[in-house]
Amino acid sequence: MKNECQQCGKTLHGRTDKKFCDSTCKNTFNFAKRRDTRKEVKEIDGYLHRNREILATLMGESKKEMIDRAVLTRAKFKWDFMTGVYKNKEGKWYHLVYDFAWMEFTDQQVLIVRKA
Repeated sequence: MKNECQQCGKTLHGRTDKKFCDSTCKNTFNFAKRRDTRKEVKEIDGYLHRNREILATLMGESKKEMIDRAVLTRAKFKWDFMTGVYKNKEGKWYHLVYDFAWMEFTDQQVLIVRKA
């Protein structure tokens, strides 16, 4: 069975593990792959920055605030986008968004903390 170039489909000659016919096809293939990844990353990064902006606006200069979940939802806070999670000593999960952390305190209340 003959291998074909992953970019242009030409029959490959030489090594059996060869994937591209030349460096132009290899570069074109990898550039397109990175372009698609960049688009996804840019969209996710936008959600993260927007979430941080919402938290910063609601917090003002405060270090800790209890806010209604509905307020965050109306501000179009994306609950599924965060930069990390943290479990404290009491076993409660904090969701991190850069320099802020939020925890669902009750079904209606969310505790927001600004990291030092």
